[in-house]
Amino acid sequence: MKNSQILELVGGAAPRDAAGALADRSKLVSTADPATAAELGGRYVTRSTTSESLAALAALVAAGELAVHITARYPLAHAAEALALVESGHAKGKLVLEVS
Repeated sequence: MKNSQILELVGGAAPRDAAGALADRSKLVSTADPATAAELGGRYVTRSTTSESLAALAALVAAGELAVHITARYPLAHAAEALALVESGHAKGKLVLEVS
């Protein structure tokens, strides 16, 4: 992936899979696995859930500088189905629960 960056949030095998998709492994950033990120040439950042950091992430998405891969959307009534997909390890992106 030319000029791509990957923000890896899961750990386990995910950092290695993500690094394999990058031409420049320094573009790999992990919030879950500091040792593997460093081993692969990427970096680790700590997660922050403050309103300021979440607003900064939202601004990056709105500006098109951070792409979020959404696999599927589920109504809240189907939350158990969405959770089962995540727990099975077969979700390849984010799942969105829609609350109306």
